[in-house]
Amino acid sequence: MAIKSIKQNFSPNQDLQLLMETFKDMVNHCIRIGLENNCSTLKKLSLLAYHELNQYNISSSYKLNAISQACGRLSQMKKDIKKGRKVKSPFVQKPYATNCYSFRINGMLHTIPYKKGYRINILLNHHTVDMISEYEVKSFTITPTSLSLSVKKEVSEIIPESAVGIDRNLGNITVGNKEKVTVYSTTKLGIIKNNTSFVVASFKRNDHRARKRFYSKILNRRNRRVKQFLHKISKDIVHNAVKTKSMIVFEDLKGIRKLYRKGNGQGNRHRKKMNSWSFYELQRQVEYKARWEGIPVRFVNPRRTSKLCPVCGDRIQEDMYNRRKLWCSNCRKSMDRDVVASLNISYKGWARFTHPRCATDEAMVQEPRLLNYNDLAILKVDVAKSTVGSNP
Repeated sequence: MAIKSIKQNFSPNQDLQLLMETFKDMVNHCIRIGLENNCSTLKKLSLLAYHELNQYNISSSYKLNAISQACGRLSQMKKDIKKGRKVKSPFVQKPYATNCYSFRINGMLHTIPYKKGYRINILLNHHTVDMISEYEVKSFTITPTSLSLSVKKEVSEIIPESAVGIDRNLGNITVGNKEKVTVYSTTKLGIIKNNTSFVVASFKRNDHRARKRFYSKILNRRNRRVKQFLHKISKDIVHNAVKTKSMIVFEDLKGIRKLYRKGNGQGNRHRKKMNSWSFYELQRQVEYKARWEGIPVRFVNPRRTSKLCPVCGDRIQEDMYNRRKLWCSNCRKSMDRDVVASLNISYKGWARFTHPRCATDEAMVQEPRLLNYNDLAILKVDVAKSTVGSNP
């Protein structure tokens, strides 16, 4: 099953606001019970909390959803404690409501349960109606500003005919295989984040509440701009993968944030720049869009992806005059570091997931011999000035 969310803006009435406040209180009540009894499993928490939720004047269809939401927050807190991360409060701060039972779609009306014998209708816009007309609506989530409908469909994963490797960097995203390589410039993201830092630093008013509201507004705007920028890239990547029936291969990046902690011998400016790198957001967007289209997404070990020549498989060295270039003494060629990494990632993925018995390094030097690096088409795209992702 592939799942996607359709979101629309709306202004809730008084009944919906009361519904969201009540649901928030139910979730927090379940969290308190879970903390008191040290449980985070759905079965145990349901036995402890289900009957206590009768005190809330709301449809019983929200009870299991509130318990499920509480379990997710308690489980995440336990994971953070186990991994030594900074633990956040599991309690819900903002009102919201979610449900997967007893709701209906009647044309342009979304009918949801409220109290026994009483339902609330939400008017859907034309875009939402068109998007959900072909699919089954699985659940809904309402917040003070938006309505999200989760839709699902059955998807059979395609049999890939090739693989494309994705190399994520601070300044660009390189996607390619032996047929074509596309380099998406992401320097605009750095400009967006730097400008946001300057605007935040310019706030001089000595008012904690006003400062908090200002910071929240500016940082939310930055996050929306970053997601929209990456949306264009991820949409184009998946669109090209569908046309060529290609498997998408990522590096399995782990522990990136640990490399840039305070005390690692790096400057504040460098750590700030690296810790603001949105390397996971692109992966998240590509994964759910590819799953919706039946495109397989795989992960490989990033080891030696920038150390081996994609043409002959021999070890390559950094160019002494340009760190972004790599020199292969066997092929007598100078190659771009990011292009080399994307090619090796695609070879690794194709070898591992289509020929699992082959050793990774051996497989990497079998197929690349067909590649002529001089004839390789390398397309450079500036997303900020292009129409990437405009295709339907």
